[in-house]
Amino acid sequence: MTENISQKKFPKNLEEYYKSKLNQSPKENTPNNNKDNLLIYVLTFNMKGRTPTELDIPLLFPPDINKFDLFIISTQECLRSITASMIMSSKEEWIQLLSEFFGENYYNLINSNLGPCHLCVFAKKEMSINFQELRNGEIETGLFNFFSNKGAVSVSMKYKDKNIAFIGCHLAAGQDNNEKRNEDLKRIKTLLKISINLDAKNKQLIQKKKLSESLNIFPSTEITFKKNELKQDLINNNDNNQEPKDKLKSLKTFAFNKKENQVLNLNNNEEKKDEIDENKNNKKSNDDFDFQDIKEIESEKDEKEQNDENKNLIENNTDKNIKLKIPELFKDKQNITIDNKITKNIPEDKNKEKTMDDFDIVILCGDLNYRLNFEKEENIDEIMKQKNPELLWNKDQFKPEIKNEHGFQEGIINFMPTYKYKDNSDEYDYERIPGWTDRILYKSKKNYDIMLCQYNSIQNVYLSDHKPVYAVFKINFKNKELEDNCNIKNNINDDCIIF
Repeated sequence: MTENISQKKFPKNLEEYYKSKLNQSPKENTPNNNKDNLLIYVLTFNMKGRTPTELDIPLLFPPDINKFDLFIISTQECLRSITASMIMSSKEEWIQLLSEFFGENYYNLINSNLGPCHLCVFAKKEMSINFQELRNGEIETGLFNFFSNKGAVSVSMKYKDKNIAFIGCHLAAGQDNNEKRNEDLKRIKTLLKISINLDAKNKQLIQKKKLSESLNIFPSTEITFKKNELKQDLINNNDNNQEPKDKLKSLKTFAFNKKENQVLNLNNNEEKKDEIDENKNNKKSNDDFDFQDIKEIESEKDEKEQNDENKNLIENNTDKNIKLKIPELFKDKQNITIDNKITKNIPEDKNKEKTMDDFDIVILCGDLNYRLNFEKEENIDEIMKQKNPELLWNKDQFKPEIKNEHGFQEGIINFMPTYKYKDNSDEYDYERIPGWTDRILYKSKKNYDIMLCQYNSIQNVYLSDHKPVYAVFKINFKNKELEDNCNIKNNINDDCIIF
């Protein structure tokens, strides 16, 4: 059985103990947990108020799901009709079905829900702890821009140095409602607020702890101590020259320097230590244990200069808190777990709401409801029976809007319009003009950050009058153009075909 970190007996030499932990490599114990490229599967599907069966769900995803790091699933009218969803919007049944399908290797990272519109993210379990700043948000674009019969939902995260947002939309319906759809997209772009989700963050911290224990490694971004057990450990290891309360003081004034990979004992200057403790007397007891008291400083100096700087900092410090650089081991501690209770301690800058323009990469998908424009004299049935998408490109209502209005790009559409089909059929229902209503768009501040690998519809799904649409993306975190070593043709990378 894996031994809990909080139950371990601390050695007398705490410095040596932490050095040994810093020298451990989480990457060696956690495979693929910090990749330079993410492979992402994005799906959008209007379900017409129906619930997929266990037979339907595998058709929505590739045969080998384990190749993917993230699954982004956008649904409209999931489980219930639009009207029913405005009254009862829960999608717990859908999440449960997906969780059973993905199994224990994937983790439901975060969700967002608004009436009939839903967006969820499943991540590989060993990678899920590396996605930071989990956010979500929603905005109504329905009747009077107040009701949730139409709207958008969003989730976002930070991975390495990039902020990524995913947005799922359900825009205004109707053949002649282009202006309203365009207004909806502008509203989403400018007014959709994406905020830190504390519930998802706390859930993620619990997942971090479980993953760390299952892999028998020291947690890389979270530390958990029980204060009473920690105090007893120090008493048990007490030597004759130091009282337990002094050892607790010593532990409080340990800090860590990542660049030198060493632990710094800040008690070398007794006078300064006493001054610090005295200043803290009215605020915190000696039993308090809070790594948030130690703040970060940034330095690009070499090893010798950094050592000198740290010594001067300790000797000349006049602030209440000594400021030293903390290594990755204790970095990014938005929440701290003590006695199995998760405290909500989100820095103000990270808690700031974001809009679409604040993100490095945005993937937008959903039932955008744009249709095809046919001339009155054209025989729609005859044209559609030719099953040639190229004949329909110039009739697409959304084509001129993509670049002119919204700055997104889209892969070449080599599949037939995804709406409207007869029930349980591949035949179009001409009560409505067909259209590529279901779309997946993307944009990036750097063109080489994201690459579209595949873009297609799934024709063998008969659950709805829509066909699902999927896209496969590769996102680059190397700050080097993916195109250097890839063969890109017509916006589809031939070297990236997944299935």
